[in-house]
Amino acid sequence: MLPPYANLNTVFDIADIFKQLYGYKPAHVPGFPPSPVDGQSANIQPATRKTTNLYGTPLYGQADMIGREVFSPITIEVDGVDYYFPFAVIGFDRELTVKEVEMSELGGSAKQIINKKDWVITIKGFLIGDYEQFPDEKLKMLNDVFDFARPVRLKSATSDIFLHNNDQVLIYKLSIPEKPKVIGVRDFAMQIKSDSIFTLYYQS
Repeated sequence: MLPPYANLNTVFDIADIFKQLYGYKPAHVPGFPPSPVDGQSANIQPATRKTTNLYGTPLYGQADMIGREVFSPITIEVDGVDYYFPFAVIGFDRELTVKEVEMSELGGSAKQIINKKDWVITIKGFLIGDYEQFPDEKLKMLNDVFDFARPVRLKSATSDIFLHNNDQVLIYKLSIPEKPKVIGVRDFAMQIKSDSIFTLYYQS
């Protein structure tokens, strides 16, 4: 059942809210229709549902066991075989390598950007056993992905934005914490780094 406020025909003047926050009232707020005339309701048409990211990767995956769509599922390709993780989230972290030289006379420091470090990627999710049974087959699948011990391909609507030119990564760590008194669900976490493709030549 919808909450009682869901059916209220409330009109918000976005321009007035903008003025309260920033001190001035724009003639038109991008992305919103003009403010309604007194006594009229705003006619806001629902936006078309977005189903792919800017590179065309689908935002939604297969439905889960009760028929709900899964947003931005994660696929890890190992030696040409796709391993699908629907119940997972992903985070990205990256730093610059910066060389700093202290300035004795001027104060502060001079900074030289050397390069961009690898993306540090964290995946956290859970495996659900069928009919609330122990998910041993899915745990084995997860272990097989880690045991490959070579670069793999990471694919999702989110990772495609950051790793669009090269989706090759290396899994550094796999964690499966204890889960007391729970049989059918197991948490997991993976620590991953992006893996640039270089050909190295050794000359003696």
